[in-house]
Amino acid sequence: MRTVYVNAATPSASGRQPPGRQPLARSASRATPYPPDAPRRRVAATAAASPAFVPAPFVALTDARGADASIPHLQSDHLPVFLYETVVPVAGVDLKLVLPESEDLVVDMYAALGRPDDDPHWATLWQGSVALAEEVLENPSLVRGKRVLDLGTGLGLAGIAAGLAGAKEVVLTDREPRALYCALCASAANGLRVDDEALDEALFSPDAPGLDGVPLPKVLAFSDPTDPSPDPEDVTRDSRGSPGRVSAALLDWFAPESATLGDEGFDVVLACDVLYTPSAVDVIAPLVRDLVRGAGGRDKKQKGLFVLADPPGRFPENHARFLRLMAADGDGGGENDPSRAAVAASARADGETSRECLNLEGEPMVVDLTTYVIER
Repeated sequence: MRTVYVNAATPSASGRQPPGRQPLARSASRATPYPPDAPRRRVAATAAASPAFVPAPFVALTDARGADASIPHLQSDHLPVFLYETVVPVAGVDLKLVLPESEDLVVDMYAALGRPDDDPHWATLWQGSVALAEEVLENPSLVRGKRVLDLGTGLGLAGIAAGLAGAKEVVLTDREPRALYCALCASAANGLRVDDEALDEALFSPDAPGLDGVPLPKVLAFSDPTDPSPDPEDVTRDSRGSPGRVSAALLDWFAPESATLGDEGFDVVLACDVLYTPSAVDVIAPLVRDLVRGAGGRDKKQKGLFVLADPPGRFPENHARFLRLMAADGDGGGENDPSRAAVAASARADGETSRECLNLEGEPMVVDLTTYVIER
């Protein structure tokens, strides 16, 4: 992997100013709700109203040549998508994100590219991903030494947390290669080892889906080899374990090709806000089982985990259907077979917890975390 050393500056060498949106620095989780009349695009305006709201700037990123770091595309000349770094504090750890200025800019990019139906939501931080990251960092044994997949990773916060918590391997997956690029850059910014396989031709080449012939640049690196060794007191290097290896893979759950992820299977699958339509439920339930079991099959005595974060009350009928489908394994009986009820109950045996988390705009939301135990 070619290393590109990054300098952070505000503004950048070219005079680019950081965006007006100011995300949270303290505290991204378990925060007190902000006043309902507070501005929704500038958290800085709410800082006086709540001690939880201390703004962290978006920092413009530049590469080793002093050029502005960006996501290139066919219309970059008149609609550049510059990249920024910001900090999200989760469970006492300052996690770094790399992201475009806003989701709205990504919407404009897709419109300019003639792709109005492409999903821009990867470009913002979802409260569910904060909840997942907090769960992983507070309970590192959930992922330590294990193979972890982050399904629909977006900006990669949950997968990054798993890597910092000591996961042996983390695979970030999304259907948008630009999301994976940002997530891999953020992984590097947090000191994780970005695997060379993350730069696979199928992901970043001009022929990659959705790139329209414009390849993505090499993943940015955020440390100079002349820098001193990491601080031994760094909270990301404590008892949670050594930072893990991170790679990425394109995965659209409506057209899954899980075989490309290898035969081994994953010990833990993380996901948030994925049960938004009945059609998504129908494909995600079997996909998760396949991801845990792997194409090669696993020891039936072993169990895998699927940790799902979703706001309570959002599409409850989809959650109920998902639970039934997770219990149903195609071994006879129908979806309403009473014998499935006991299996469904055991799928939630590890419990359900709730966390109140904030997104980058300071909007609080209660998120339910459910752990499904999957027999392999």
